[in-house]
Amino acid sequence: MATTKTTTKRGQAAKAPTAAPVTKPTADKAQGLKVVPKRPGFRRAGYAFDNPEGDVIPLADLDDQQYEALTTEPALVTHLVDLPAEGASQAQD
Repeated sequence: MATTKTTTKRGQAAKAPTAAPVTKPTADKAQGLKVVPKRPGFRRAGYAFDNPEGDVIPLADLDDQQYEALTTEPALVTHLVDLPAEGASQAQD
């Protein structure tokens, strides 16, 4: 059975390919990042995630490092969501 080579010829560990940096998207409409923790009480980028339904953080509230930390964290499930427009009227009963 063949195995993958993990060292170079001088015994140094082979470098893993570097991934492109994750950057926060820019959009004309207001967007947020919905963050769902895989386990309650998880903390990352200055936020605590206890809600099993997820929390929405406006993209405007995150800097690039926070966005990257949240979206690349394996213990979190993240996706972009559109935020309601400011001043949008709510449906009446």
